[in-house]
Amino acid sequence: MRTFRIRYYELDLEVREEKEHCFSVDLPERKLCLLLKQDNEGANHWFEDGTDKETGESQSVGLAIERYLNRE
Repeated sequence: MRTFRIRYYELDLEVREEKEHCFSVDLPERKLCLLLKQDNEGANHWFEDGTDKETGESQSVGLAIERYLNRE
Protein backbone atom coordinates (compact mmCIF):
# COMPACT_ATOMS: atom_id res chain seq x y z
CA MET A 1 0.00 0.00 0.00
CA ARG A 2 1.43 3.37 -0.96
CA THR A 3 0.32 6.87 -0.07
CA PHE A 4 0.65 10.03 -2.15
CA ARG A 5 -0.96 13.45 -2.53
CA ILE A 6 -2.85 14.95 -5.48
CA ARG A 7 -4.21 18.39 -6.30
CA TYR A 8 -7.96 18.44 -6.82
CA TYR A 9 -9.24 21.94 -7.59
CA GLU A 10 -7.79 23.98 -4.71
CA LEU A 11 -7.39 20.98 -2.39
CA ASP A 12 -4.36 18.87 -1.56
CA LEU A 13 -5.78 15.36 -1.03
CA GLU A 14 -4.19 12.25 0.45
CA VAL A 15 -4.62 9.10 -1.64
CA ARG A 16 -3.89 5.55 -0.52
CA GLU A 17 -3.56 2.73 -3.01
CA GLU A 18 -5.28 -0.07 -1.09
CA LYS A 19 -4.66 -2.72 -3.75
CA GLU A 20 -4.13 -2.75 -7.49
CA HIS A 21 -6.63 -0.36 -9.15
CA CYS A 22 -8.31 0.48 -5.80
CA PHE A 23 -7.73 3.91 -4.21
CA SER A 24 -8.98 5.59 -1.05
CA VAL A 25 -9.19 9.40 -1.20
CA ASP A 26 -9.72 11.65 1.82
CA LEU A 27 -12.11 14.38 0.66
CA PRO A 28 -12.95 17.11 3.19
CA GLU A 29 -16.54 15.86 3.64
CA ARG A 30 -16.02 12.09 3.26
CA LYS A 31 -13.77 9.25 2.20
CA LEU A 32 -14.05 8.24 -1.44
CA CYS A 33 -13.10 4.70 -2.51
CA LEU A 34 -12.40 4.52 -6.24
CA LEU A 35 -11.89 1.57 -8.55
CA LEU A 36 -10.10 1.93 -11.87
CA LYS A 37 -11.60 -0.21 -14.62
CA GLN A 38 -10.86 -0.45 -18.33
CA ASP A 39 -13.49 -1.05 -20.96
CA ASN A 40 -13.04 -3.39 -23.92
CA GLU A 41 -11.46 -0.57 -25.95
CA GLY A 42 -8.84 0.17 -23.27
CA ALA A 43 -10.36 3.41 -21.97
CA ASN A 44 -10.09 4.03 -18.21
CA HIS A 45 -13.17 4.60 -16.08
CA TRP A 46 -13.32 5.48 -12.37
CA PHE A 47 -16.14 3.99 -10.30
CA GLU A 48 -16.95 4.71 -6.70
CA ASP A 49 -16.78 1.38 -4.87
CA GLY A 50 -20.22 -0.24 -4.82
CA THR A 51 -21.55 1.57 -7.89
CA ASP A 52 -21.80 0.52 -11.53
CA LYS A 53 -21.24 3.87 -13.24
CA GLU A 54 -18.76 6.70 -13.40
CA THR A 55 -19.84 10.03 -11.88
CA GLY A 56 -18.42 13.49 -12.52
CA GLU A 57 -16.71 13.43 -9.13
CA SER A 58 -15.25 9.93 -9.51
CA GLN A 59 -14.02 10.78 -13.00
CA SER A 60 -12.35 14.07 -12.03
CA VAL A 61 -10.67 12.66 -8.89
CA GLY A 62 -9.63 9.59 -10.88
CA LEU A 63 -8.06 11.72 -13.60
CA ALA A 64 -6.05 13.59 -10.96
CA ILE A 65 -4.80 10.21 -9.69
CA GLU A 66 -3.90 9.16 -13.25
CA ARG A 67 -1.94 12.39 -13.79
CA TYR A 68 0.06 11.69 -10.64
CA LEU A 69 0.72 8.04 -11.54
CA ASN A 70 1.76 8.92 -15.10
CA ARG A 71 4.40 11.34 -13.76
CA GLU A 72 6.17 8.56 -11.86
